Amino acid sequence: MNTIAVFRVRSDAIGVYKHLQKSRIACALVSTPSSLKMGCGLSIVFSQTVVGRVSEAIQAVRANGFVGYFPR
Repeated sequence: MNTIAVFRVRSDAIGVYKHLQKSRIACALVSTPSSLKMGCGLSIVFSQTVVGRVSEAIQAVRANGFVGYFPR
């Protein structure tokens, strides 16, 4: 797992994480690295190979607090 999705809103991070879990996509809900200095404190880490599926999950749960993807 080498990519992190950062969110401004905790409920968005949790909602996307639950959606990914239901879709059986390998990911983890983690504390946002302090080096990023942004977001709500929760992020999702996953493999770069599933970034498209993560984007779909963000749209599916209408996560308007999504900030962006960053390398981990």
